[in-house]
Amino acid sequence: MMMRIGILFGAALALAGCDLISSDVELPLAPQQIGLFSENVTSGATYRLGSGDRLAISVFGHPDLSGEFEVDASGEIAYPLLGQVIARGHTLEELRGIIGDDLNRDFIVDPRVSVEVLNFRPFYILGQVNAPGSYPYVSGLNVRQAVAIAGGFTRRADQAEVVIVREVDDGDIKYAATPNAPVLPGDTVEVRRRLF
Repeated sequence: MMMRIGILFGAALALAGCDLISSDVELPLAPQQIGLFSENVTSGATYRLGSGDRLAISVFGHPDLSGEFEVDASGEIAYPLLGQVIARGHTLEELRGIIGDDLNRDFIVDPRVSVEVLNFRPFYILGQVNAPGSYPYVSGLNVRQAVAIAGGFTRRADQAEVVIVREVDDGDIKYAATPNAPVLPGDTVEVRRRLF
């Protein structure tokens, strides 16, 4: 009997330890959006383009259709032969398919198109940091590094109250963020002020 109680007590401690470990995982304020923090920004399969991203697009054998293009404020790129092409909200693979299909339909038989991001759009940081503003995105950026880039916390900063605002398809979502929470291109990091 004592052995069973000991085993149950040990199992309870192990489960409690798991809860402590999992509490370090960044959870969004909206529970149905759990998982957005795990996006790999360098993966063309998950990264969604937005205004300010600079792209390299090439069409094999057609240097006149290859070059660097920036997603403008309306979310489009000006592409030769095709005119304005909507890029915002698409993954690299989706944009590659759109350009390839449009070129194939009207201009080139079976074009081989590649799309990659040269420069990601900036991230923004505001509130209780020494130098709020927009900064160039660096791959692998987290909240701690973003605050360091912005000159560190002010003495009035509530370091436990950091929020990330991220644009998604149907608007903005706010996330409670710990220092290790990833920051993605276009995110706004808000550092709140302490009440006392």
